Amino acid sequence: MLPKVSIIIVNYNTGKLLYNCLDSIRKYVNLDYEVFVADNKSDDDSVARCREFWENDAFVLLQMEKNIGFAKANNVAAAKATGKILHFLNPDTELSLGITQDYLQAMLHAESVYVNPLVNGNGSLENDRMPIPVLKNIKLWNAGSEDAEYWYKGASVIISAENFRRIGGWCEEYFLFAEDLDLFYELWRHHIPILDARTRIFHLGGGSTSSKWSALRREIQVEKSNRIFFKRHFSFIEYVKSKFYYFVHHMAKRPEYVPRYLAAWFLSLWC
Repeated sequence: MLPKVSIIIVNYNTGKLLYNCLDSIRKYVNLDYEVFVADNKSDDDSVARCREFWENDAFVLLQMEKNIGFAKANNVAAAKATGKILHFLNPDTELSLGITQDYLQAMLHAESVYVNPLVNGNGSLENDRMPIPVLKNIKLWNAGSEDAEYWYKGASVIISAENFRRIGGWCEEYFLFAEDLDLFYELWRHHIPILDARTRIFHLGGGSTSSKWSALRREIQVEKSNRIFFKRHFSFIEYVKSKFYYFVHHMAKRPEYVPRYLAAWFLSLWC
């Protein structure tokens, strides 16, 4: 008998997106699985919409007493999971045909971590590799070096329960944003291979924040989380070097973005 897959979803005010995500699991996963939905005290109807799933023993709703953040809610659900393979999945995604093959691959080669390509609503692909944002590593990345370390958006990450325990789970110092950057950096530190999965997953993006947060507010929270990352793993000097590099990069490539970039950095120090 094949090992069980535990699919873990953190939900917060995602409306109908959560239902569509769970429905895609029901349609396309063709092996033994369990689903944990950790709801961070949503005040919309996203949980109520999914009532039919809570009547199925394979779907478990974990209701947090307050919004404890993405990383901590993931860890709460992972602690209850019984699968040998864990799939951390955003509620604003939908699985597609072929996901079962990705799970089988992860079971056969559980030493690696797998990341799915994401398809946006307009059909374009996202979730390209991004360099770990430390200047020395960015230089390696820009030079095309195979030694450059990279990370992905954490919308769909398939990892063995053993490797998840090895890296200590999701870092709970982050409330939202950059926890995926930290997760992938820990994978590099523990010499755990990161591979591309084959199956494309549909991703709306920003399901929990897009309807309530302005672009600037999102940027401010991202900046706060980035500082946590550098405080955990590097130095303040490395943080400043990284900020200056991306300032110059945006001036050259996206000058229209620079005012918001600077505003988010400044406001993140005071908000």
